[in-house]
Amino acid sequence: MRFQQIRRCVLIALGITIFGLPFGCKPSNGNIDDTASINAGEIHVFYPKHWEDSIQEIFANTSFLADSNLIRFEENRKETDPQYYESLYDFELHPSDQLNDEDPRTSKPFKTYGLTWVIDPSSDYYNQSQFQPTKGNPSLKDTLIDGVYCTWLQNVWAKEQVVLCLHDSHSGGENLTGAWIKTHQAYLCSQTKSFELNIAASSSPRHHPALEQNTYSDSISWLIEGKYNIKPCISAELKLVQATNDFIWLRHENSQYHSNVMVNIYPFSDSTYSRSMAVKWRNQSTKKYLKTAEGTWVEVSESGQFPIRFNSANGSDDGNEFMMNGWYTELNTDRRGPFIRRIIKDSVNQRIIAIDGFLFAPNQPRLHLMRELEIMVNLFAAKS
Repeated sequence: MRFQQIRRCVLIALGITIFGLPFGCKPSNGNIDDTASINAGEIHVFYPKHWEDSIQEIFANTSFLADSNLIRFEENRKETDPQYYESLYDFELHPSDQLNDEDPRTSKPFKTYGLTWVIDPSSDYYNQSQFQPTKGNPSLKDTLIDGVYCTWLQNVWAKEQVVLCLHDSHSGGENLTGAWIKTHQAYLCSQTKSFELNIAASSSPRHHPALEQNTYSDSISWLIEGKYNIKPCISAELKLVQATNDFIWLRHENSQYHSNVMVNIYPFSDSTYSRSMAVKWRNQSTKKYLKTAEGTWVEVSESGQFPIRFNSANGSDDGNEFMMNGWYTELNTDRRGPFIRRIIKDSVNQRIIAIDGFLFAPNQPRLHLMRELEIMVNLFAAKS
C-alpha cells in the first residue's frame, strides 16, 4: 500500500476514535456556493513559504511550454529565440497562506480560481477532507511521477474548478523540488489544459467559467440549437453577424482585435471529412462568406512560418472528429492571425460540422483571446 494511503487510513482511524466521526470524509458538493473565477490560459500556483526565494525562477523560463500556434511574427524573432512563441499558460504565484485570503479584484477567496496548482511537499493540504476523492466526485487523474503524486481534482473549493495537488510520496517532501517541477512542467500543463477545455457546467446552454455569458449569449445559443441541431457554447461578447442554411458567423470587434467563431455545415461525404481536403473546404467557405469591402478574403497560410497541424479532438481517436490549426492570411494584405478548426462527423444527421475560431490581434498577446476561442470550439456539439 502506498505511503499516502497508509497515512490517510491512520488519520481517518484516529478521527473515528477521538471524535466518533471520520474527519477524512468529503463534504458534499452542495456545500460549495462559489463558482470558480478563471481567466483563460492562466494558472494560479500556491507554494509553501520556504519556496519564496526560488519560486520566481522556477516559473520564469517557460519557453518549453510554448503554444506552437501563437507565433510572435510581428517582432521578427528567429525560431530559435525562446520568445518566438507565446507560452501555453501565464502563471500567477501566491504563497499558500493566501489560499483563504480574499482577492480584491474578485471579492472571492484566492482559492476559488478555476485553474489552481497547490505545491504540497508534506501533503498538508492533500490530507484535508476536501482533497479526498469520493465516488460521487472522483479525481480527474491521479499519477505518480518520480516520487511525486500528481492529483487533479474538481470542485474542491468552487464549482467548475480544476485543482492540481502535487504531493510527495515521502513524508519529508524530498522528491518535490523546483527541479522536479521544471522537468515535468510541460506534462502538467498539457494535462491541465485538457481539463480546462472541458470544465463547463452541464447546463444547457453550456457555460464555462472563463467565458462571459449572459441572457444574450443564452438566447443566441438557443436560436442556433433550434435551427441547426447544434449545441453551442459562446461568449456574450460575440454578436451574431450572419446565419444561412450552411453557415453561422459570430464576431466581436474593437479597436485592438477581432475575435470570430464560424460554423460550416456540409453534406456528409468522405471528401468533406478528409484531412487532405480540410484546407480546401475552409478556403471555399471563407471566400464565399467572408469577403472584405475590398473584395479580398482569407485563406489558410501554407507557408513554412505558419505550419498547418492536425490533431485528435478531445483526446479521442474514434474517427468521428479531428482538429486543424494554423494561421490564415488575407490576400494582398499583411493581415493574418491564428485559427483553430474542429471537424465533426455527424453520422446521425448525415452531415459534417466544422467549428472554427479565428483571431486578428496584431502586436499584442494572443494567449487569453485564443484560449477562449479554443474553449468554445471544443464545447460545441452536434445534437442527436
